[in-house]
Amino acid sequence: MLVIYEIGFLLGGVSLLIFFLGQLGFISTASIFGVTILASAVLILLSIRWLIKEPIDMSGTRRWFILLLSLFILVVLPIILLPPTSRDGLIVHLAVPKLYLESGRIIELPFMGFSYAPMNIELLYLIPMALGSDIIPKLIHLFFALFTGLVIYFYLAEGHGRGYATIGLFLYITTPIVILSSTTAYIDLGLTFYSTLALVALLKWRETDYADRWFLYSAISMGLALGTKYSALVVLFILGISVPYIYSRATNNQVRALGLGIKYVSIALAVFLPWMVKNYLLKGNPIYPIANGLFAANASFEGGFHISALPPLLMRNLLYGEDLWYILLLPFRIFWEGQDGSHQYFDGQLNPLYLFFIPFAFIKSKDRDVRYMVFFSFVFFYVAFFTVDIVTRYLLPILPVLVIFMVFGFSNLLKVKWFKNIAVLLMAGLFIFNGLYLVDLYRRYRPLQYLLASEGRDQYLSRILPDYTAISFANSTLPENARVMLIFAGERGYYWEREYYYGSRGAQDIIRIIKGSSNEVELKERFRGLGMTHLFIRDPLFIKFCKDNLIIEKLEMLNIFYKTQLKVLYSRNGYSLYEIL
Repeated sequence: MLVIYEIGFLLGGVSLLIFFLGQLGFISTASIFGVTILASAVLILLSIRWLIKEPIDMSGTRRWFILLLSLFILVVLPIILLPPTSRDGLIVHLAVPKLYLESGRIIELPFMGFSYAPMNIELLYLIPMALGSDIIPKLIHLFFALFTGLVIYFYLAEGHGRGYATIGLFLYITTPIVILSSTTAYIDLGLTFYSTLALVALLKWRETDYADRWFLYSAISMGLALGTKYSALVVLFILGISVPYIYSRATNNQVRALGLGIKYVSIALAVFLPWMVKNYLLKGNPIYPIANGLFAANASFEGGFHISALPPLLMRNLLYGEDLWYILLLPFRIFWEGQDGSHQYFDGQLNPLYLFFIPFAFIKSKDRDVRYMVFFSFVFFYVAFFTVDIVTRYLLPILPVLVIFMVFGFSNLLKVKWFKNIAVLLMAGLFIFNGLYLVDLYRRYRPLQYLLASEGRDQYLSRILPDYTAISFANSTLPENARVMLIFAGERGYYWEREYYYGSRGAQDIIRIIKGSSNEVELKERFRGLGMTHLFIRDPLFIKFCKDNLIIEKLEMLNIFYKTQLKVLYSRNGYSLYEIL
């Protein structure tokens, strides 16, 4: 398992190296190629050392393991090889590295609130993008899923053997939300990988009588998780209070326990420090844009990053009409109601059969790891439950724990003679469910049609992305100095080859511009004052928004503005490109 930690630390180190190069303005194809050569050399040395210590065992069980893992990669690979179309990838995870590459440095993007978030994983994506590939970032995300599966494998193998460990690995990597995330250039699997490393290392620290190595590995992993996504702050809170609690219970030395807790958090924050310094210098808040009032009372809150003013539970009641009793069932509903692309149904799928196996993990269980993992998953889930609108992939950091519980439950059921056959059938049904999800992805994206060249890149993107044809038109016809404002257009900036801008997701800036204009000419000048030459609008949403938020006089002014101050250049699928006259 140590080699997985070393690879994880190598990837984290590469991210931080690119971060410092970016701050110095040294992002170029040459510098990124040099970083790639250096990282590859270190990875080769690590692999050679690992192979010398542990030669590959090609016995029957291991041979089947490698065969099944290779088969899984081959099955998901055709979807990964498709051009990027995932929403958040086009908004931030690929779009921001692209803007960094175009600028040759890490630049401030004030209109993108989420560009201030830590970006260890996105900086890894910058490497293949600098070398001309936007497909390899998706492969990197897949490998984070595989590495997390291997962490689960090695953890389970020690106490339950390779057979159960193999089941655990494939339970994780074939979970629908993991399959879908593995085919995108997102960051959630990177967060899951590093938070799982931190959790397992902490358990190892306790198991090895508080060996310094595992303490350090857990803290460093925690710091790299923080550099991936702000939701890792919840994991830091859980593990940070766990260190002194675990140590004091075992040794009754409260003073040293408290010192270890402070040391753990300090190491994690030290690894995360570059991102905090960057945000503090730019915004006066090391974790901007969250906790903004705490750190910078007078700081402005730029657009592109939305935090609802209403509690998530109240939002569900208002948006979807869900009663309190039904909302409280959400921890169970997420397993059977999940749907891709629907925020009402958690924008992602798990597997309802997981609920069957998990409870049996606790039958006569005296394993202290199980008790701690219950605490970990419970706290993480309920912090998310009460602070954000629940999305399935936001819960990925606790999925490895749930998978371990499922394996424990399956193992316990197999020990009950009259339940053994039922457990095997249900486990088979669970994997069939996961397999059918993958079949549905093939139906949705039709990857072979693209890979066999019966459909070109532009044709594929036009089929999947409703705004792509309009963006392609803009890229081929607008002058190089054009500056486009995206209005209700989904913020998907990756495929734009002209400078673009968008405001807050609540459109408060647009309302402010319209309400502050006395006539259509002044409205045009306000857009011109922002440096805009063109508007790219999703017309149906913008029209509905204006009718809901503007008085009749402003609607009439806006109508005249459309007719006299704008020129339609292109319109399709509800998206229109306008030139400001």
